[in-house]
Amino acid sequence: MKTSRQTVAIIALAVLWCTTVLWGIDQLRARRQADVLLQNKYGRAFYETKQRTKNVEALLSKGLVSGSPDQMDAILSDLWYNANSAQENLSQLPVSHDVVARTSKFLSQVGDYAYTLTKSNKTRTLGDKDWGTMQQLYQTSVSLNKEMSTVEQESAAGAFQWTEVQSGLNRQLPQGAVSSADNSFRRVETQLHELPVLVYDGPFSDHIDQMKPLGLTGGTVTLDQARNIAGRFADLGGATVQQTVLANEVQGKIPSYSIQLRTGNKPVDAITVDVSKQGGQVVSLLNPRTVSTTKLSDEQALTRAENFLNSRGLTGFVSTYALRGQNIATISFAYRQGNVVIYPDQVKLQVALDNGQVLGYEALGYLTAHHQRVIAAPVISATEARSRLSPRVQALSERLALIPTSSKGEVLTYEFKTKLGNNVFLVYINAQNGEEEQILKLLNMPNGTLIL
Repeated sequence: MKTSRQTVAIIALAVLWCTTVLWGIDQLRARRQADVLLQNKYGRAFYETKQRTKNVEALLSKGLVSGSPDQMDAILSDLWYNANSAQENLSQLPVSHDVVARTSKFLSQVGDYAYTLTKSNKTRTLGDKDWGTMQQLYQTSVSLNKEMSTVEQESAAGAFQWTEVQSGLNRQLPQGAVSSADNSFRRVETQLHELPVLVYDGPFSDHIDQMKPLGLTGGTVTLDQARNIAGRFADLGGATVQQTVLANEVQGKIPSYSIQLRTGNKPVDAITVDVSKQGGQVVSLLNPRTVSTTKLSDEQALTRAENFLNSRGLTGFVSTYALRGQNIATISFAYRQGNVVIYPDQVKLQVALDNGQVLGYEALGYLTAHHQRVIAAPVISATEARSRLSPRVQALSERLALIPTSSKGEVLTYEFKTKLGNNVFLVYINAQNGEEEQILKLLNMPNGTLIL
């Protein structure tokens, strides 16, 4: 009897122990899932904070360049929104309040300043004091974003985890101890002592999504015709096409045959060319081969791209901007009608920097927007348009350019390349009425030029 009771007790303890172990494992799994969700939440909050502070910097720089009250209204409205959004996301991070107090105060002041200027801009001309304050805020925002990038790099490198930061805030830390994130953000704060803020597809490509293609003419081509067009258009780089097959039929805005030119048995040996069913125009080309070295200069890559376009009957284009990456140069071209650059009519090429082979081509913008336009002569002269620029900028160059409007129309402008300090901007002045239409900021990156 006694043995029986001992057996029952042992079994009960074993069951209890197993239950406890299973419960512990389940709790550990739940904890890990919760940690992942929390880490993702804080990661998104930091990412949004960083993106909004970058927008604040770009908008402040545009405000310094703007000479139009209407354009300034739009810039200040966006500035107010981005500053407040950055502050809101910053408040969600598990960082000590005293550590981010200056950063939060700075963003709050930028938002309040933008709101105040919006009202002032309607009743009076902004004065030198306003511009001086904006310049101070801009310089501070540059420093802020530099330090935010450092924090991002440290987080990515594993210097700290946001969930570890949260745990540190939830418990009593030893006297004088701070979290790694706090240390990172303290550097951000030290920059605020002077508190008083792709490849060029460009913003001019956004309008094409809802447009009916204007650049397609002619009748429907057959599959065999599409195969021939693809074979003539592709840059084979000395290879021989062993097989030409239909990979797919593309639907959407421009229905196309997706043709594969196979030069070998590997996946990288297949060049894909999309040919429109109407008119037999090449919409895109992609050669997936890897480029391991750079032997060509930017100028040589540009010459190769220009020769490719001309040899395919695509004449009248002028290069706009370029980027380099992974030993490939991506170059954008816009069509030029007379002496006017037609920004909606764009094509993009990718040139291998080892041998100059064209690996990529994309003409959706050109085929969507291109048509022969009747362009009215400018009403105001280039000299008068230049006088509409902000007196704070230096005009480096100018040319006529047709740009799309937000209402899906187009407007003739003078495109001025301008400089303010070390920053370069494109300012677009309406050639009919002298109004400031658009401001773009050029960022000279190590691998090319980026537009904001």
